[in-house]
Amino acid sequence: MIDAKKKLTHLIDLATQDAPESRRALATELCDLLLDWPAHYPAPMREPFEALLEKTVRMIDADTRRTLAAKVGAREGVPLPVLNEFYFDAAPETRDAIVLRNALTETDAADLPTMDEHEIVAAARAKTNGEFSKSFALLLGIEPATAQSILHDSSGRALAIACKGAHLTRAAFSALAVLTETGRGPNETRERLSTFDAVPEAGAERLLEYWRRRAA
Repeated sequence: MIDAKKKLTHLIDLATQDAPESRRALATELCDLLLDWPAHYPAPMREPFEALLEKTVRMIDADTRRTLAAKVGAREGVPLPVLNEFYFDAAPETRDAIVLRNALTETDAADLPTMDEHEIVAAARAKTNGEFSKSFALLLGIEPATAQSILHDSSGRALAIACKGAHLTRAAFSALAVLTETGRGPNETRERLSTFDAVPEAGAERLLEYWRRRAA
């Protein structure tokens, strides 16, 4: 029976080993631990483990992230910050479940800054998609990598989350969805535009708030 503090020390020691295989091992151990939390571990100890996992998964390869995303998506009771961290690596149905979980989680209302949707749409018109991602990240207050993941989501669901979470209008979302799509046919475009109404606003607000906290 391993003491929780000793376990945390072991994992932190593993985290100091700056090698890809060490980071993969660390993320996998942390994920397994949080999914099967030992009964003798005190509940308050979960928070540092969760924080360490959130930090670690940002530094591992895409294949490992997808593997862990499938694992956490198949289990109940996974901490919401962990689910949010794996959003872009999860299967479409798991992504929808993550947004719904955010919508159903009672938290204090986020103090979201007012967004100038005309400025965002103008930036999308003025720049190519690769260049626009930098402006999009700056205007929304999120990391550039997150902005790229949002814009590269072919379904348009992540863009709908960002826009609805920032309280942009449907017209602004539609303009951004059309301006940032590449090589899609009419049916795909219609499906992409329809995602806005399917996203729950409360879930979008909380997921965008999480992305903003990551950038802070």
